[in-house]
Amino acid sequence: MNGLGPASERRAPGLLGRSNLAVRVLTAAVGLPLVAALAYLGEWPFAIAAAIIIFLASFEFVHGWLFPSMPMRAALGLAPSFGAAAMMVGGAHVGPTYIWLGVAIAALLAAAGYSHTNRFGPRRPMRVMAWCLAYCGVLGATLVLVRDLDGGRDWFFLAILSTFAVDTGAYAVGRAIGRHKLAPKISPKKTVEGAIGGFVAGVVAVLALNAALDTGESAMKLLPLALLLPIAGQAGDLFESWMKRRMGVKDASGLLPGHGGFLDRLDSVLFVMPVTWAYLRWVVL
Repeated sequence: MNGLGPASERRAPGLLGRSNLAVRVLTAAVGLPLVAALAYLGEWPFAIAAAIIIFLASFEFVHGWLFPSMPMRAALGLAPSFGAAAMMVGGAHVGPTYIWLGVAIAALLAAAGYSHTNRFGPRRPMRVMAWCLAYCGVLGATLVLVRDLDGGRDWFFLAILSTFAVDTGAYAVGRAIGRHKLAPKISPKKTVEGAIGGFVAGVVAVLALNAALDTGESAMKLLPLALLLPIAGQAGDLFESWMKRRMGVKDASGLLPGHGGFLDRLDSVLFVMPVTWAYLRWVVL
C-alpha cells in the first residue's frame, strides 16, 4: 500500500463534482448563445431549431418519462409521433392552424386508445402518441407562435427571462428561509416560501422586462400576465417532478451533458409559453 488509494477515494467526489460543474458550464456556454441567436433571428431558422428540439424532447417524453424501461427498438417504433410533434412546431410558423390540428389528432388518438385498464396492449401506443402530441407538440408549438407575434422577439425573451427569474427566486428564497414543504410527495425540496419567492420574482421580472424592452404596453395591462406566468412556470416544474417521480427517473435523458435532457430545461417553459401566447393574442395584441 502506498497510501494513495484512500486519499484518492476521498478526493474523488470533489473531483467528480468539479468535473460535472465544468460540463454544465460548457454545455450552457455553447447552448445558450446559440438558442438566443436563433430566437433573435426568428423566422424559419428558429422554427426549424424548435422543431428539432421538440423531436428530441418527444423521444425523452416517451422513452424517459412514460416508459423508461422500454427497449430502444420499441421506443423508436413510436418515432412517427416524435415527427408529428416536430412538424406541428415547425408548421406553427405557417399559422396556428397546426395547433388545432394537433389537438384534434391527439384527441382522436386518446379516444382510440382508451381502455378502462392501464395495461400495455394494442391500444396503449395510441395513448402514448396522444400524450406526446399534446405535451410536446401542442405546448411546444407555442414557442414559435409567441416568437411570430408582432414584437415577438421582445415577448419571447420576456417570457423566457421571467421564467429564469421564477426559478432563481424560488431557489434562493427556498434555500434561505424555506421551512414548509410545498409538495413533499412530488418534490421534497420545494417549499412554500420558495414558491412565494419565485412568484414575487416572476411578477417583478415581467413588469421590469416590459419596461426594459419597451414593448409599448402599460404595466397595468400586463399585470394579469405578470401574475399568471410565475404560476404557470411553477406548475410546469411540478408536473415534470411528478412525472419523473412516478416513473422513478432522475433526468429525462442525458442529451444535454450536465443538464439532463431537453425536457429538464423546458419543463416550466412549456407551461409558460401557451399562457403568454393566449394572453397576448386575445388581450394585448
